[in-house]
Amino acid sequence: MRVNMAIIRYALLALMGFAFLLLAVSNWTFVPFTLPNGGVARAPLPLLLAGAFLAGMIPTWLWMAFVRPLVEGRRLRPNTARTERAEVAPPLAQTGI
Repeated sequence: MRVNMAIIRYALLALMGFAFLLLAVSNWTFVPFTLPNGGVARAPLPLLLAGAFLAGMIPTWLWMAFVRPLVEGRRLRPNTARTERAEVAPPLAQTGI
């Protein structure tokens, strides 16, 4: 069952990649933009969109790849003080019998 789903997933990814390629080729227009020093540069629109996508994706990827496993490892590590307290039984109440 997993093999069939993997084939479908890769087929959909290939289809989406092909659609993105067609969209990029059809929108290949040069867009002027202003540089920080005041100059004007021109770049293809798909290149600018890919740069914007990477500018948003890279910090998120870094967070997921490096910081999140550290937090999850800290969460999975047992708290020894809490487990030691749980092992001590509370004293029994005196009943007067």
